[in-house]
Amino acid sequence: MKIEIINSLDDFYALEPVWNQLLQKSGANSPFMTFEWCRAWLETFGDKLALHILTMKDNESIRAIAPFIIKKNGLLTFIGYPQNDYAGFIINPNFADAYDEIAEYLSSNKKKWRKIILDQFAEDNTQIEYFIKSLQKYSIPFRIEPSDSCPAMIIEDREVARKMYYKRNITSYINWFNKEGEFRYNIYTDINNALEHLNDLFVQHINRWDGTSTPSYFHDEKMKEFYRKFVSYMHPKGWLQFSSLTFNDKYLALYISFEYGHKLILYKTSFNLDYSKKSPGQVILRYLLDYALERNFKALDFARGDEGYKDRFANAIRKSRRLIIYKNGMAKFLADSFFSFRYSKAVDVIYRNKFALRIRKKLF
Repeated sequence: MKIEIINSLDDFYALEPVWNQLLQKSGANSPFMTFEWCRAWLETFGDKLALHILTMKDNESIRAIAPFIIKKNGLLTFIGYPQNDYAGFIINPNFADAYDEIAEYLSSNKKKWRKIILDQFAEDNTQIEYFIKSLQKYSIPFRIEPSDSCPAMIIEDREVARKMYYKRNITSYINWFNKEGEFRYNIYTDINNALEHLNDLFVQHINRWDGTSTPSYFHDEKMKEFYRKFVSYMHPKGWLQFSSLTFNDKYLALYISFEYGHKLILYKTSFNLDYSKKSPGQVILRYLLDYALERNFKALDFARGDEGYKDRFANAIRKSRRLIIYKNGMAKFLADSFFSFRYSKAVDVIYRNKFALRIRKKLF
């Protein structure tokens, strides 16, 4: 196979006719790997990185794509990191030798990267196992770490799913909203409406998280630009579902989801703090479940993150994986030593035990 390096946006755009077609065959098929998502991300954040996409050809046809970028600090990652919830290689399964080609290239071009972090391999993505064998073949040191939890509601029995979401308290909240005013569930099927209501999501998300230890990243204009771009590119494809709950012309909650691969992937939400006692975030999930059942989706995927509300509605918890690749054995040894120390029982006590925390505060 012949490797070619794509390092300009124009050359990346030229891959559009084959990118999603090849992605559909790969083990990493998700909305976060589509050409449209990657395009939005590169057009927003690309000024601080270098494109370094590897394409592998066989008989002049592209059989594999390694969607890499290199940040200014020498870190090589997948396109979209860290905004993507799932990631991987875009490889035709009939051309598994592409993993060897990628590993050999990385081994032969160590001057181009300082460290490699390939994050968010989904639990059921077997690409990581194939790639590990290739890394071992070329004696490239690496470590695998657990990444984020990815809760999901697997819809095998529709009635069981309904029982989980049609809990009495949620029904009582819906009844209260219907009784007290004009209550509606809205889906923005028109692209212009969707883009217009993005601003409502930004404002509500900022209000929701301001004053907490994790303020909204929508204070960053770049992040707003990114959302506008991926909505613009993905909504016309039928992959993006943007919905809201309104009560007397006020927004109770808004939700951006992806309809992809027979799943509804729940991505970004916000809710109105003024009505928090009526759980608008849980109420909108009821409507999203109904939406998924009407379309015979196989799952409601909460994507990465272990927020408490996800556990209340999920029936499966999957763990994504992170692959870290080092230039040499010494770099891996030092990283492993720090990792072992930082997550040792002694350090865990110092950082998490309440009694130890009180002593630490008194002493320091």
